[in-house]
Amino acid sequence: MPQFSRIVADSSALILLAKCNLLDIFCDLFEIIVPKAVRIEVASDNLVKIYPDAVLISELISKGAIKVQIPGNERSPWPISLHKGEKEALLLAIKLGKTLFATDDGKAIKAARFFNVPFIITPKIVVELFRLQKISFKTARESLEKLAKIGRYSPEIIADALISLMEKENGKTNNHKDT
Repeated sequence: MPQFSRIVADSSALILLAKCNLLDIFCDLFEIIVPKAVRIEVASDNLVKIYPDAVLISELISKGAIKVQIPGNERSPWPISLHKGEKEALLLAIKLGKTLFATDDGKAIKAARFFNVPFIITPKIVVELFRLQKISFKTARESLEKLAKIGRYSPEIIADALISLMEKENGKTNNHKDT
């Protein structure tokens, strides 16, 4: 993640980071960009009236900590059907280049691999925030435990993130290739 200063995020990444109280830190460290469809999915006026996470995301958009861009009308041959937010986010990541795609959607991850777009999932973002010394080990561990409950991750993904976290805490090198 250090080689990327710009990250295009989809709805799931924003919501999960907000629920773990890490979205502010994430936005302070990186240039976060979302397509218009993601803004509507996570911070529409109706959602802001109901969900505290939507209020936070809306405020970050208003402050410019999360930028909204339109991906354009490029029509790519999609190997898989994606929801509008994930599709626009992936298109935007492709269009901008040298951008990391933050997603937790399985189909979006497959599409990112198909288009050779580097991606990161929320548990790996948590580990990276700890590695960058922006959150404590305790906060990172608690966030991963929360993601295990609220996210749709396999036990292996959470276990891998916890192992990476412990390796980083103990100063060991980590040679995992997936981000």
